[in-house]
Amino acid sequence: MSRFPRWWFRATVLVPAAITVAGLAIQAGGIERAVAAAVRQSVPAGDITVDGRDVTIRGVPAEQVAAVKRDAEAAQGVRVVSVVDPRMPPMRITGTPAGVTVTGSTHQQAWRERFVRALSARTHGRKLVDQTTTVTGTDFPLTTSAAEVVVSLLSQLPDTVSVDVAANKVIVTGSIPDDNRRRSVVGLFKRLFGESVVTDKTTT
Repeated sequence: MSRFPRWWFRATVLVPAAITVAGLAIQAGGIERAVAAAVRQSVPAGDITVDGRDVTIRGVPAEQVAAVKRDAEAAQGVRVVSVVDPRMPPMRITGTPAGVTVTGSTHQQAWRERFVRALSARTHGRKLVDQTTTVTGTDFPLTTSAAEVVVSLLSQLPDTVSVDVAANKVIVTGSIPDDNRRRSVVGLFKRLFGESVVTDKTTT
């Protein structure tokens, strides 16, 4: 027969172990809350998830991902930071003599309104037709500054020209009667995005 009853094992081994596990869980929760608070001070926008000292951030505009990652990494107590890139559905910007039409989607209504406002200021008096939408987890594949340049260029053309952007590819389409002007327009987009990125489907 065992010298000690079974309750002795539970009292001397299992109970302290359970207390230790509970203490570690409480301590881990406190660390996660402290890390989350430190990151939130540096990164006011986005959805923050903390696992121990590792941080995952979602819901950040594509053009701010690098800056957000840098700021979060500098927060106290952080070990590793991952920023989830938003999905980037195709978008199109079409310029006509009457106006400029923009399609595409982004994650938040406020982002969309800010983007459209910026483009509206670059239409050279032509009407901006906003066909963008708000879709969770998405963002425009063009930065605001690049989209502003596209709108500014298209709104100065007497012809109808479209710029489609998707998956690191820019396709320029439209009929431009003057061949010299057509080459000039396409050349502008190649300088903006890079020759290897732009596909010229314009005609004369």
